[in-house]
Amino acid sequence: MKTVEIPSLRVALIGAGKLAWSLIPALQEAGAEIVQLISRDAARGQHDREAYGIPVGGTRPAELLPDLDLVLLTVSDASIPEVVGQLAGRLSPATVLAHCSGSVPLSALSGTGAQSGVFYPLQLFTRAARTPLQGVPFFLEGNPGALELLQPLATAVSGRWYPLDSAGRRQLHLAAVWACNFPNLLFRLAESLMPAGMDFRVYEPLVRQHIDKVFRELPAASQTGPALRGDLPTLQAHLQMLADQPALAELYRTLSDLIRPGVWEGQTKKGSPGEP
Repeated sequence: MKTVEIPSLRVALIGAGKLAWSLIPALQEAGAEIVQLISRDAARGQHDREAYGIPVGGTRPAELLPDLDLVLLTVSDASIPEVVGQLAGRLSPATVLAHCSGSVPLSALSGTGAQSGVFYPLQLFTRAARTPLQGVPFFLEGNPGALELLQPLATAVSGRWYPLDSAGRRQLHLAAVWACNFPNLLFRLAESLMPAGMDFRVYEPLVRQHIDKVFRELPAASQTGPALRGDLPTLQAHLQMLADQPALAELYRTLSDLIRPGVWEGQTKKGSPGEP
């Protein structure tokens, strides 16, 4: 439940992707007035404007309305420089221009004449369903004029935000790849290694229990498995099962050695029953 409402802001978004689909209603619920949505995909832009009651559209940044309080770039990271170039000299010094990227520096917004800021939510987004933003951590950066607007906005939208400069945000983004993207690849690999006809969902209790433990006890105290135990016979048996998939076998060796350096040359230990 929202505990803060911001004064009415005239807001435009450039980009009608996954992030915008969830961010627009969150901004509206916080009290912001979304007056324009610009999307190079005209059909998608029209769909989203009708879904959220946004009065004005457009397909080019040059069509941006005047007298806006906030312009949010919800485009891909690669598109930010192009959009900023098209906005050069078109924004009022009273307008805040902010991107929502984890890896693009604040300096990428220079040259538009506006106040510059970053409004980065650390979350996954999809167009299949709206992602709730209350409690999602936002990471903010900007000049004083931008932060004066973005801080209360983040409080209203999420209630949880942190100041973080561009270098710190890049580090956070790198860590997020390890925390989210790579584990999902490992889930895909696990699914490919399952016995024929077995549903991946049989791992749900195991994975959910582990995730609960990770956030209760933190990762260093949550590691389990044959590598941590120094169970060399099990490790060698697993490698043998991967003999026809050398890339996976090498990944298995590397990850096991990162869990317990030198495990392949160490003393063997008997594994604990019932523990993966």
